[in-house]
Amino acid sequence: MKKITSVLSLLLATNFSFAYDYPVYSKVLANGLKVIVCERPTGEMIEVQVWYKAGSKDETEGIRGMAHMFEHMMFRGSKNYPGEGDVFLDSMEALGGNVNAYTTFDRTVYHETIPKDKITMVFKMEADRMANLTLSQTTLDVERQVVGEELRNGENNWFQRMHNTVYDQLYPTGHPYRVDVIGYLDQIVSFTTKQCQDFYDKFYSPNNAVLIVVGNVNHDEVFALAEKNFGVITKQIPPIEKYKTPDIFSDSLRQYEYAVDFPVQIYGYIIPKPAVGDSDFYKFLFLKDLLFTNSNSVFNKEIVEDMQAAYQISPLSDDWSLYTNYCELYIIMQAAPGNVKVKKAINTEIQSIIDEGMDAQLMKDYLQSMKAQRTLNLYQNDFVSNELGMAEMYLGDYQKTNDMYEAFEKITPEQLQQTAVKYFNPQNFKVLNIKPTF
Repeated sequence: MKKITSVLSLLLATNFSFAYDYPVYSKVLANGLKVIVCERPTGEMIEVQVWYKAGSKDETEGIRGMAHMFEHMMFRGSKNYPGEGDVFLDSMEALGGNVNAYTTFDRTVYHETIPKDKITMVFKMEADRMANLTLSQTTLDVERQVVGEELRNGENNWFQRMHNTVYDQLYPTGHPYRVDVIGYLDQIVSFTTKQCQDFYDKFYSPNNAVLIVVGNVNHDEVFALAEKNFGVITKQIPPIEKYKTPDIFSDSLRQYEYAVDFPVQIYGYIIPKPAVGDSDFYKFLFLKDLLFTNSNSVFNKEIVEDMQAAYQISPLSDDWSLYTNYCELYIIMQAAPGNVKVKKAINTEIQSIIDEGMDAQLMKDYLQSMKAQRTLNLYQNDFVSNELGMAEMYLGDYQKTNDMYEAFEKITPEQLQQTAVKYFNPQNFKVLNIKPTF
């Protein structure tokens, strides 16, 4: 068992320390399940999350959408908690809790906000659906329809429909992120119970999961409860080998113009991004946020607020990824003549960084804003849980929750200038032009 006496990490770095400390403890059970507990005496509601290291990257041809399907299937009944409908969801709400889940390329996360005196029941049910999920044909038939309807509803949204059209053209064959997480409808409606069972057996096991609890709890009591409920699960999976991926940095987009049946014009900036662990990873994130995606970013202020030349800038890609991926930034504008001024403004600003360097004060202001926002967020159990989970998932150690912030503090204007040259050079930008059909 390991202990760190700080908020989420050692917090020994002076620049990103906070005015309060909460201890974080961890323990790995004999079956490989890692349990992380952050003791925060802040009310009676606690956060429980189970992170599975499985996402759409783990799907094979013919079962695209399976990882997301399991996000739904896991709310159905299990051996010791049978029933009709969303058994897990209904049970959590009956206990006074809120429950949800999400799926990405890399992970599937189930999370509950519950009264702390209900933690025993939650652990029992989480452990049972990890070990004994009911995968009947009836359940599959219902959930295939639910997921199919979710996909159809997305098709009714003009922006989602546009993105799906673009997305199919992005990644080269063989890349684990080549298919969007939602998958393909024709494959989803054809899933068999055997395919589902195989996916479940291959990825849903204690040694491929992390259990996180944050709130007004005692770590020894949580560990004992985890041992009693999860420790008896014997199923194991072999280590998942890292996938080989094609080089997207030298890959070309299949298409540069698209049509959308909505009265807008969109510039889609598609920029190859390094994966977690790459020496450029944090520098890329810093510059991307500073220029495009932070609420106070350069282009939000210049293009959206000052010029009023665009409605918004919408990022549609994961910042954190195990493999290289595309950073997708969509600038949504009124469909009107003269929108090229937006592209010119972006090119001019980035070129000035390349030629003259980054403004140090701009970087400082961005860091101060980030610190303030994070300080507020750290009062929320779900935010704390997510930071612990992301560090464990992507950095291999929940103690590294401060790594990004500390790395940001060390980035120099000269390094951001080099990052602009390498990744954001207007001469190398992949820019989609998405125009209305009418």
